[in-house]
Amino acid sequence: MVNSVYAVEDPADLDVEKAAFEIWPLLAGTDNALLRREYAAALADIIGAPGEFHKYVRGNAGDLSARRARLIEVFRENFLLLIGKTWVDRRDERRKASTLDTLDAFTAAFGTGEYGRAMERFASLAADLALLLFGESPEDPGFMDYVFRIDPRLGVFYWYVAQLAVQGPVDPDLAQLQLLVAVYSLASF
Repeated sequence: MVNSVYAVEDPADLDVEKAAFEIWPLLAGTDNALLRREYAAALADIIGAPGEFHKYVRGNAGDLSARRARLIEVFRENFLLLIGKTWVDRRDERRKASTLDTLDAFTAAFGTGEYGRAMERFASLAADLALLLFGESPEDPGFMDYVFRIDPRLGVFYWYVAQLAVQGPVDPDLAQLQLLVAVYSLASF
């Protein structure tokens, strides 16, 4: 669902936000494989590092598989570093351990092509990361405004994850692309 209320005021940041809001329904609404890849790349350029995502959606099957596996590996390593560097008090140690278990479950589900399950695990990872880094849940009132103020691209990332969570089941090809965008985005921060 596209939200017409924007969280940022800076015109450059507003363009980023508007573009993501306009691309999402195009990506989620087409069954054309070529368009899906292009829309996914456009979203990845907005949320993550611009210009590099195409290598995860273009090429022969063997090369794509190797590149995607490497992306998941880099994502996992970066996520472990982020979680390892978060300071938590004793009561949050269980959350941190649980987050690491969820990371393992996500990478396993993605690796075996269980994209529905991987989507659920990724949403949990993003929520746990928000709690560990900011002390707030993406479900808290005001979280989206808060994260958009910190970094508009991070705000778009959390908006994107929320869209993934509410969209319901999708075909495996779309789910894989959407997850690649999400993984790429976090791997780029």
